[in-house]
Amino acid sequence: MIQEAIEAPAGTAERKAEVRRAAKKWREPERTIYNWIKRLEDAGGDMNALARKLPSDAGQRRAWVSRQFDAAWVECGFDPAELPAIGSEVDHLLCRAWASPAQRAGWEQVRRVALTLFRRDLGERGIQLPDAAIRISQRRVMQFQADRRLDVRENDRKRWDDTKPRIRRDATGLSPMEIVVMDVKPLDCIVRRADGTTSWPKLIAFMDWGTHRVFRHYALLAQGEGVRQEHVIDAFKAMVSHRDWGFPRQLYRDNGTEFAVFDKIRSALELINTPGARTIVNAKPYSGASKPIESKFATLDRFVFSQMRGWAGGDRMNKKTQTVGKPPAPYPGSFSDFVAEAEARIVQFESYPIKTGFFAGRSPADWYSAKLANGWRPVRVDTFALEAAFAKRTDRRVVKGAISLNGAAWRHPELARFNGQSVEIAMPYQRDAAPLINLPDLGWAALLEDMPFLPGQILGAIGSSREQRDVERAAGRRRRELRPIAPTETLSPNVVPLPGRASAAPLIDLGMSIEAKQFAGARLESIDRASNEMDEAARRRARRDQITRNLLREQANG
Repeated sequence: MIQEAIEAPAGTAERKAEVRRAAKKWREPERTIYNWIKRLEDAGGDMNALARKLPSDAGQRRAWVSRQFDAAWVECGFDPAELPAIGSEVDHLLCRAWASPAQRAGWEQVRRVALTLFRRDLGERGIQLPDAAIRISQRRVMQFQADRRLDVRENDRKRWDDTKPRIRRDATGLSPMEIVVMDVKPLDCIVRRADGTTSWPKLIAFMDWGTHRVFRHYALLAQGEGVRQEHVIDAFKAMVSHRDWGFPRQLYRDNGTEFAVFDKIRSALELINTPGARTIVNAKPYSGASKPIESKFATLDRFVFSQMRGWAGGDRMNKKTQTVGKPPAPYPGSFSDFVAEAEARIVQFESYPIKTGFFAGRSPADWYSAKLANGWRPVRVDTFALEAAFAKRTDRRVVKGAISLNGAAWRHPELARFNGQSVEIAMPYQRDAAPLINLPDLGWAALLEDMPFLPGQILGAIGSSREQRDVERAAGRRRRELRPIAPTETLSPNVVPLPGRASAAPLIDLGMSIEAKQFAGARLESIDRASNEMDEAARRRARRDQITRNLLREQANG
C-alpha cells in the first residue's frame, strides 16, 4: 500500500500524489498512510515497525469464570482476589461433568450439570448473585472435553480399547505361512440353498501375514446353524492340502469357541518351529485393531462382494438397499456359482498392487512369487495324520499414543498420558529435522519416528503393554481427582416447584337465596335451626374455656 509512496522523496509532490492514489485505491485515510510511512522511516526501514502493537495484558487471562460473573462479583462487593480460586473450582466442576454420563448428551448438558453444582456451592457459602451472571461460555466448556474418555472407559470398553495407543508391525520380512491369521466373516450376500430357501454364506478365511494372501473356504449352513468346529477343520485341511499354502508355523486365532480345536495340533506345530516358540496366539478379545485380517475383510467387501449380485449392504435390517420395503433380491445362481464368481474376483483382486502400509507397491501375488523365488517352499503334511490330530481322544481314568505427520507416525515417551487431547506441534524449517511437541507441564520436546516391530518381536508387545498401562494409570489418577457425580445429584436443584395446593372454594350459602328456600321447602328451615343451635353451643364452650384459662392464670400468679 505504501510501496509507491516511499519510493518518492519526502516532501515532494510525487509522494503526495502517490499517497493520494494509494488512499483512493485501498480506501485508507491519507493521514494513516503518512503515519505508516513515518513509522517505517523512523525505524530505518524495519518492517516490524508496521506491526500491530500488542496490548499490555497480552497472554494474560481476562476472565476467570466469565465476563458476566466477574463483573457481577465485583459489583456485589466481593473481593476480586478470590476470582482465580473460583475459576479453578469451575474448571474442576467442568472436568467432573465431562467425566460423568452427562457427556453423552453433549456440551450443553455438561454445562448444565456444572452450573447446577456451581450454584449449589455458592449457596452453601452464602453467596447470592443474579442468575444472569452465572454463565459459562461454550468455548470454556469445550476446553475440558478430553475428560469424557473417563466415562467411555467405564461404560464402553470396546470404544476405549479402540483409542488405546498401538504399535505398528512390519510383516514384509516374514516367510509365507510363518504366521497365519484366521477368522470367520458372515458375508452380506443373499444366496439360495438347494431347497430354494435363502441364507447368508459364511467365509472361513486364513490370511498369510507374510504375503497378504487370503485362503477362502465358504460354508452355506442350514437354517439356525452356526459355524462349528468341523467347518473350521474342513477349511484348515483344505488350506494345508493346497499346493500354494501348506502347513503354517504359527496360528493367530480369534477367541471363538470354534477355534479352540486347534489346541489339538500344538505338538504338530512345534515340530516345525524352534524349541519354545509360541505356535498358537489368541487375539485380544473385542479388539479388531489387533487382528490384521479385519482390515482385509473390509477391503474384500468393497472390491469383491459389494460388486456381486445379491449384495444387501452392511446393514441387513435396512430393506431399502435395492427396493423400498422389500427384501433384496438373492444371487441369481446356485451356491457353487456364487463361490466360483467370488473366487475369480478375489484372484483378480490379489493381482492389484497394495496401496498403503509396508506392503504397498506390490500385489499379494507378487509378494508370494518373490518369496517363492528366494527359496521358500510350503510344508506338506500327511492328510490322515492331520485328520487324527483333530480327532477326539479320551482316557478312562487350554490404537493410540502416536502422532501422524506427512504419512509417518511419531512418538514420545510421555505422549501416551495425553491420549485424546490436542497438543501443539512445531515443524522445524530444517530438512530431516524431527517435529517438536509442546507437552503440557513438560514444555517443548522432540518427537521420535515410530519404528515398526517384527510380528514375532517381543519388544513390540512389551512397549505396547507399557504404553497401555501408562494410559490406564493416568486415567485412574484422573478419576480419583474427579469425584463421580451421583445420578440424582443434579436432578432436585433443577426441578421447578409447583404452586401450593389451592384452598377449597366456599360452599354456596343456599340459605341466602329466597328462591332456594322456596325450592327446598321445610328441609332448609330444619338445616338453619340445626346450624343456629350448633353455633350457640360452640359459643358456650368457648366461654367456659376462657373462664378456665383465667382461673389457671390467677392461680399461677399466687
